[in-house]
Amino acid sequence: MSGTDLFNCPVRFVKRRRQRYIRIRVKPDEVLVSAPYGTPNSEMERFLSEKQEWVAANLEKLNEKQTGISQRNRFKEGFVLYEGEWYPIAISSTAGPLTIRLADEGFVACLNPGAGPEEEQVARLYALWANNRLRARFAALAKEKGFRHGRVTVRNQKTKWGSCSSKGNISLNWRLIKCPRFVQDYIYIHEMCHLVHLNHSPQYWALVDAIYPDRDKADRWIKEHGPLAFQNP
Repeated sequence: MSGTDLFNCPVRFVKRRRQRYIRIRVKPDEVLVSAPYGTPNSEMERFLSEKQEWVAANLEKLNEKQTGISQRNRFKEGFVLYEGEWYPIAISSTAGPLTIRLADEGFVACLNPGAGPEEEQVARLYALWANNRLRARFAALAKEKGFRHGRVTVRNQKTKWGSCSSKGNISLNWRLIKCPRFVQDYIYIHEMCHLVHLNHSPQYWALVDAIYPDRDKADRWIKEHGPLAFQNP
């Protein structure tokens, strides 16, 4: 079931077997209306219509918040966020392969003017550059802490920092490279502990705290700076 554009952003309707009530979630890029499997489309549309003012008000608040976050992004000033600090980035043009590297003076990127906006090119290169570094750091920390895991992949998740599957495979968000090392380690340990408890039970959090006692410090950084780290590049 596809949505319509009622709020200057897409509206998407989904039905889920385990859901009991109709819900609306306002996100930066869409309004998501979810309902129990078998709910008539007309009932979902009616519910959305009744909540139209609430949705519009929350979209306005979210847009104001996103604008404030965007104003903190220093890419247009010539910087990128790396391990919690802003590093200068020098951009030049090339007709050959796109590249990015970290030098003594900061990042150096070679972009192709015909390959899209600078922000998108740098974000793609930055994600590729982060891949091996994040996976290597995760593997080293897992070995140090005595965790055995499956495949580790680095992805472009829209909202999650990472995830752990029932088979022990780990997915990490490339944007972790923007976070300080202590925040990266917290996310790694968060996912490692899911190898033991695939839930967020008290036993799970007790294991996290036993291995990483500074969870509150990491959570505070994520709350304050996480939305900025999710911006591109």
